[in-house]
Amino acid sequence: MKSKSVILFSIFVVIGVLAFFTVQITNRSIERIYKNSHTTTFQLLSEIADNYVKRDLELNRMEIGKLKNKGKDILRDYFENNYIALSENLYGIWIFSDSLLKSSSRFPGQEEIILDFYRRELKDKDYGTLVNLEGEPFYLVNIISESYSILLLSKSVYGETENITQVLDSLVSTSNLVYFAIVDEDESPIIYSSIYEGFLPVEGEGSHIIETPDGKIFQLEEANNEKTVIAGFSMRPLERVIAFNGVFLLIVIAGFSVFLGFLIFNLTRTERYRIDKQREIRHLEEIGALSSGFSHEVRNSLNTLSLLARSMEGEQGNILKQEVKRMNLVMDSIKLLILSEVDKEDIDIDNTIVEAISLTDNKNNKVEIKLESAVKLKIQANRALLVSAFSNIFKNAVEADADKVRILMRKVGNIVRIVIIDNGKGIEKDSIKRVFEPFYSSKRQSGIGLYLARKIIEYHGGSIKLESGKETRVDILLPIKD
Repeated sequence: MKSKSVILFSIFVVIGVLAFFTVQITNRSIERIYKNSHTTTFQLLSEIADNYVKRDLELNRMEIGKLKNKGKDILRDYFENNYIALSENLYGIWIFSDSLLKSSSRFPGQEEIILDFYRRELKDKDYGTLVNLEGEPFYLVNIISESYSILLLSKSVYGETENITQVLDSLVSTSNLVYFAIVDEDESPIIYSSIYEGFLPVEGEGSHIIETPDGKIFQLEEANNEKTVIAGFSMRPLERVIAFNGVFLLIVIAGFSVFLGFLIFNLTRTERYRIDKQREIRHLEEIGALSSGFSHEVRNSLNTLSLLARSMEGEQGNILKQEVKRMNLVMDSIKLLILSEVDKEDIDIDNTIVEAISLTDNKNNKVEIKLESAVKLKIQANRALLVSAFSNIFKNAVEADADKVRILMRKVGNIVRIVIIDNGKGIEKDSIKRVFEPFYSSKRQSGIGLYLARKIIEYHGGSIKLESGKETRVDILLPIKD
């Protein structure tokens, strides 16, 4: 038992370990696929964004160049006519010498902000840049000509073309992309889009796992031409798959635990049953040996008493003969109990019944015992035991004061059915369930006749049942020889 339990537990451990490592290997493979796919996405986005940046820089240079030429023309007109005018794409003009000489603007509310930016970033510089006013991009260009400067504010053509930031915003809102940015060498964003405003960690070139209150982020960084491309991808889908695999592993382990417990429980019950059966077999062997010796000794004494009864006359002799006969029946039942096998031969079942009828003591032939219907069949059986079984049934009918016993026999498939019907006084309902029990009798008899009949029928692979009403029916089924 212990060795079998150890084997079962070892199998469970092996299966559990295999399941654990299978899930772990699966998780690692899924994680590798996840990172590889997002690395590919990152490289594609990086290339697209870099192309947009290059295009925008080229557009900016061309537009700023045009504005510089235009600014010189405006300055010349100012000297000649003392007049400046805004055109369709020109939103502001400021002319400086040592101080502001002339200005015109479509953003009067933003003018001080523009001039403050000029003083900080553009004064004394022949330079142009992009600025954001009221949510739209504008060029702010300073042109220096001799001792004069002219500052121009023009609507950016960049705002009229497809914006990479719009594309990125769409991806951020509909995919695992959390943020994407291209930053310069000072880590100032050239392009930036994120679901978290102002959140852009810079960890260094390569891949990184970043812990955030909203979950882990898989971040990729790549430096290229004094620019760094940064992208962060949510790891929630991967974490969900890993969590599902973990739950699956727990279910597998729990299932195998229940199955193992069931096996060990049944193994324990089977082992206990085997031990109990071994004890029962040893006990029966001891009883058999004791019964055999006991039966032998008692029969020796019964033989002596039988000889003594023959020499006795009168009522006492008859009583002794009946008691010797009853004790012989008891010894027959004990002998039958210790049989392990029954010797069988081919016998005619109808002749066996006729023999049993002839051997039945039916009170000086006052009871008619008749085989009314029969078939010629051979069965594998022990003739002497079957004769004894039928004799006991017939004897029970005679003792029930029957005057007629009918025996019907027919073949049903591979079975021979024998029905014995008597018109005796019958058996009470409370007693019917117990008539086949050993030593049970409602009369002053041994109570083993029907018990022996049942045991003999069962030794031959058959069955017997009894019903009692106006008539008493004993129904016997016996297998026919193949």
